[in-house]
Amino acid sequence: MEVDLAGADALLLVGDSERSADLLYTTGFRAPDPYVFLWTRQERLVMVSDLELDRARAQARVDRVLASSHYEAGLRQRGVSEPGSEQVLIAVLSELGLRRVRVPADFPLGMAEALRRAGVSVEVAPAPLFPARQCKDEDEIAAIEQALRAAEAAMAAAVEMIRRAEPWDGNLWLDGVQLTSERVRRTIHRELLEWDCSATGTIVAGGDQGCDPHQEGHGPLRAGESIIIDIFPRSQTSGYFGDLTRTVVWGPAAPPLRRLFETVRQGQELALARIQDGAVGRQVHQAVVDLFSAAGYQTGERDGHMEGFFHGTGHGLGLEIHEAPRIGSRGTPLSSGQVVTVEPGLYYPGVGGVRLEDVVVVRPGGCQNLTRCPLVLEL
Repeated sequence: MEVDLAGADALLLVGDSERSADLLYTTGFRAPDPYVFLWTRQERLVMVSDLELDRARAQARVDRVLASSHYEAGLRQRGVSEPGSEQVLIAVLSELGLRRVRVPADFPLGMAEALRRAGVSVEVAPAPLFPARQCKDEDEIAAIEQALRAAEAAMAAAVEMIRRAEPWDGNLWLDGVQLTSERVRRTIHRELLEWDCSATGTIVAGGDQGCDPHQEGHGPLRAGESIIIDIFPRSQTSGYFGDLTRTVVWGPAAPPLRRLFETVRQGQELALARIQDGAVGRQVHQAVVDLFSAAGYQTGERDGHMEGFFHGTGHGLGLEIHEAPRIGSRGTPLSSGQVVTVEPGLYYPGVGGVRLEDVVVVRPGGCQNLTRCPLVLEL
């Protein structure tokens, strides 16, 4: 892995690697509190608190680990009673002789201004910061697969709950208790914990709630209505994400909903057949749009709500749930080793929503589907 300093003395990242995928990618060190990473022309180093010092020395993929307490002590000797993080960083840069730094676009503004006041030149590095992040090696693909297996286990638990339910007055009941989106979601999260994974934003959306693609879902689930289940866990060991969506119905689905499901399934198959090294993401997406339009499913706003197919066909997956590349209206050429989701959907209030999502690796001449979860509509 290389970095383009472009006339700067160093690349500078400040943050916590639970939220900064770039920081986790380049250091391999997971920490919930902010730390400093510097990539100079001679070395890569991190500066951490004493709390993380030993762990960083053992785990961080860097040449040196610095203790922030060392610089805090030096500042106190010079009369600074309570050294702030900006002062500590300035002291480190001064000791290393670094006067020009490149930072990511989300670098803290207050810290950038403090550096500039101290005479340090700060410029924003072009994105992506680490282009190599887009193409995963086999270890990264294995980590994504592990998170995907967790999602599949959680999906199986959720589907089994719905399958075992019984209808009463249209609503579903299980073991004498009404089956709700919240109850199914709790089961999903418990199963993910068994796989050392966690998830936020998990979707269990029934009926017209599923027509809003990011609606998490709430309240009773009903027989005969589509239920979109979208699970995207993060591994607590590797930091990589899995992503999986299925749409199910308890009991027989009405013909319009069955046709909707079949059309989305065909759209996913079409996208899967077109994804390969060199394929252009926007062309893959447009092929799905054209298939849906030819089937009579138009996209637009009706009665104040969007309906049809109004999101992308897929997105990159890795240390972030949504990362480059995109398979959508502005999708770029795909490259071998990229891991992407394939998740077309159709949404029509009164009929229901359907989304199906698999995860694939882009390969020369095709793609490798990592997903094992079956496609079943009616339970």
